[in-house]
Amino acid sequence: MAPTATTPTPAPAQPATATAKPLVSKAAQPAGAASVGSALEAPLIELYSAQQANSPEASQQRLRQAIIDGLKGGDNFIIPGDVNSSADRQWAYRRSKAIKMAKTKAAMAYKEKWGDAQVGKHNGGVNAEEGLDGDSAVGPASLIELGAGSLRKTIHLIRALQGLPDAAKVTNENKAGTKQSSASPAVNYYALDLDRSELVRTLGELHDQERGASDTKDKHHFTIYDGAVALNGIWATYDQGLEYVGQGGLAPKQGQKEGQRCFLWLGSSCGNLDRRELADFLHASSEKALRPGDSLLISIDRRNKPEDVAAAYHDANGTTEKFILEGLVHANRVLGKDVFQNGAWRYHDRYNELEGRHESYYQSTKAQTLNVPGEAEAIHIEEGELILVEVSYKHSELEIHDVLDQAGLRVVQRWSTDGDKKYDMWLVERPAFHFPSSHLNTGSRVDQLAGLTAQQAFGARGSWEFDSTGGAGANALKAPHRHARTGLPSIDEWQTMWKAWDTVTLTMIPPKMLFEKPIDLRHICLFYIGHIPAFVDIMVCKVTGEKHIDSHFSCIFERGIDPHMDDESKCNPHSEVPQNDEDWPALDAILAYREKVMERIYGIYGDVATGARSLDRALARTIWMVYEHIALHMETLLYMLMQSPNTLPPAGFTAPDWPSLARQWDAADAAVGGEAARTALLHFKAAPVIIGHDDDDRQDAKFAISKPSKKVEDLNAQLHASFGWDNESPARVMQTGAFAAEAAPISNGQYLKYLQDHKLVGDADAVPSSWIGAGSSSDPFRVRTVYGPVGMSVAHLWPLCASGKQLADYAASKGGRLPTHAELRCFLDASSGPNVTDRPGSNVGYTNWHPVPPQLARQESGIVIPGHNGGVWEWTSSPHVEYEGYKSSLYYTGYSSDFLDGKHDIVLGASWATTPSIAGRRTVINWYQQPYPFIFGGARVVYDDKTEVKASRSRSPPRA
Repeated sequence: MAPTATTPTPAPAQPATATAKPLVSKAAQPAGAASVGSALEAPLIELYSAQQANSPEASQQRLRQAIIDGLKGGDNFIIPGDVNSSADRQWAYRRSKAIKMAKTKAAMAYKEKWGDAQVGKHNGGVNAEEGLDGDSAVGPASLIELGAGSLRKTIHLIRALQGLPDAAKVTNENKAGTKQSSASPAVNYYALDLDRSELVRTLGELHDQERGASDTKDKHHFTIYDGAVALNGIWATYDQGLEYVGQGGLAPKQGQKEGQRCFLWLGSSCGNLDRRELADFLHASSEKALRPGDSLLISIDRRNKPEDVAAAYHDANGTTEKFILEGLVHANRVLGKDVFQNGAWRYHDRYNELEGRHESYYQSTKAQTLNVPGEAEAIHIEEGELILVEVSYKHSELEIHDVLDQAGLRVVQRWSTDGDKKYDMWLVERPAFHFPSSHLNTGSRVDQLAGLTAQQAFGARGSWEFDSTGGAGANALKAPHRHARTGLPSIDEWQTMWKAWDTVTLTMIPPKMLFEKPIDLRHICLFYIGHIPAFVDIMVCKVTGEKHIDSHFSCIFERGIDPHMDDESKCNPHSEVPQNDEDWPALDAILAYREKVMERIYGIYGDVATGARSLDRALARTIWMVYEHIALHMETLLYMLMQSPNTLPPAGFTAPDWPSLARQWDAADAAVGGEAARTALLHFKAAPVIIGHDDDDRQDAKFAISKPSKKVEDLNAQLHASFGWDNESPARVMQTGAFAAEAAPISNGQYLKYLQDHKLVGDADAVPSSWIGAGSSSDPFRVRTVYGPVGMSVAHLWPLCASGKQLADYAASKGGRLPTHAELRCFLDASSGPNVTDRPGSNVGYTNWHPVPPQLARQESGIVIPGHNGGVWEWTSSPHVEYEGYKSSLYYTGYSSDFLDGKHDIVLGASWATTPSIAGRRTVINWYQQPYPFIFGGARVVYDDKTEVKASRSRSPPRA
């Protein structure tokens, strides 16, 4: 039987239970609302009953078997935590109880925490109306709640939809002059749940209490707020509902395209999944039901104080204990007999601080035998034996960023409860592309076994649940996938890179911009679209000896330009390009050429996997080089596009809600101490610093694979691949003197005050290119973004993007200077400092398409969480010159050798537009001419004369 969307015929109302209560008091109904009976149900999409395997009887049987299997348990005890901890060993268990808890209307207050004013109503219902008003070509947006339950959490969000623009609330008048709501609402709300009767009851009550004067309850108009929101139910499991939505089940039947989808997961059920399971579920859900730009609003419990968690789950009134023990009554109904005797079990729980989870158990009060109907063998339970009932995970900010990164989701915004900050709501989306962090996957326990401290391991790399002990503990998980950082990239990584490149070149550059030069010192935009595939083909053919796919394209697209700023007649060697627009190849021809180039690359991978082609380190290095070259040029193209008013926002990403973000940023800055904290000095002793790594491409001929494989991890291991550009090698030691550095980079607000104090507002040489005039004496500048210019009220805390000269002048005005190469490397290596790294939560890898305020290092759950600089490269005062041991690349001779001229200064770190593979590699050295104003680069002020000698700061552990 196929799933059907039904509008049921009138049926007798469900009998109300003694504890059933309305969402809000009846007095809250809109004045003058028509009296509408409850004979009709909300339209239901019935998926659960459509399959025999999902019938209530089949589900009951599966639940019964799961309970029996859990009671039989395993042969070995599981230690929930550290196998060497005597405290954890006391909680060892080998039985668990898969149980579907009976719903209780007397749930304790903390189980309804998302229905209060602190979060549910925060910021006008978490911008529930943002982006949901639709347009004439797009149908209504869909708001789908997973596990809707009582709707007490959701009501605040739904009420916020009253703030939709009036134009979206279409009404008509009938012949009698009475307003009738439109049949096409702005938003369709879908409550998904397994309990059909609860769906009918709660949606009916929601309609009765929230309907407007023009809303009726019939099979065509089950709406509230005068037609703005239509109410619907989906009777289904999560998987059924996600698959149905993903296959277009909610698409309008006629004409319009389906509107935006936003899923809600507001309950606490995500806490029942460990962090790896949660990441896997979110990833699978995203792949199944979200399109690029679709979103998910999810509520998360933080890792709060152990005593607070313990009190919530083991309250003085015994409410939690009764709730858990009620599960035994339900289990007896499922098993068909009183298998669990009243009084033979007690509730036993603890908060496992190490794992960040609450654990609930049944503990046997005596030795007993369980006789399950239909089972030949009895189950013998010892006195004091534990049966695990459920776990509820709590997440630190670091951990939830790790989870979301593994799931391939991008954080749009987060809201926290006021004051205590115990709970968070995360608005995340499936982006058009996602670069996973290559820094996540080492695992803190593995690092500690290698001799690092807990603080070094936890603060610098992955969170607890993303590692593998290999022991018998509850966390003996399969080692997570490690993303290639410095070796041959995988096919998946290639495909992600092309998605990113296409987003920038095909969605942000309109046709009229193809022949535009956003920066006079560079080529037209079309050149870069052709340069990328041409460079790939040229470099690979140089190693393989094969012919170029298109020699003409190789000629005109081989290399871009970088003129000397003090004499533009002097320039690096570059391609001779067409001088007239009509002489350039057509965009379609370039894209077709790109496809042929990539077929060649993918063919190499396929031949290596089958053994038809050998792979040596020279070819692997070249493929890595052309891959990373795309990432570097994508950032170059973006800072060019930032200078043009014709640039479009990136498709497949949610535009920022600037006013809301600005409020959050200002509040967060004030909470940590404001400018005093940002300009606080971090002191460093004189110390040696290791720069670079050992990677001699002249040794590549010695390494070739001996065993074919389609796994790049295997190939990189055989090749001992640890690639970098020529100016990253060899490893060498540089010495710093004692110095002090400001905790955060120079901000837009600080620089604006500097211009005003020094009467430089009208000096074109002093005004950064990242700003644009606003035409107001009180607010003279706005800051450029890919979404258009934003006011200083939004961007004043962002790190300033400016030329090295402008930043050096600012530093000098404070009696300071820019750091040297060695000093900045020393600063960035400090494990407790505001690192620019590739770990989730840092503003790199297109986490945002703009800078954000820097985040200072802080403590959370006793662990130092590294900060970040807001998403900019950082200038140094050190010139980019040849050094002892430098050798130019065998394969790309001019990469850095053409620029070792003393006219370029070194920049380190990464920006918001830098991929994680570059951001996480501490050996990377970038360079620009000091007056060059366009890069996503900032700086921090350092001092000599304010330095106090203090203990050395801890260094980051070596990267795995």
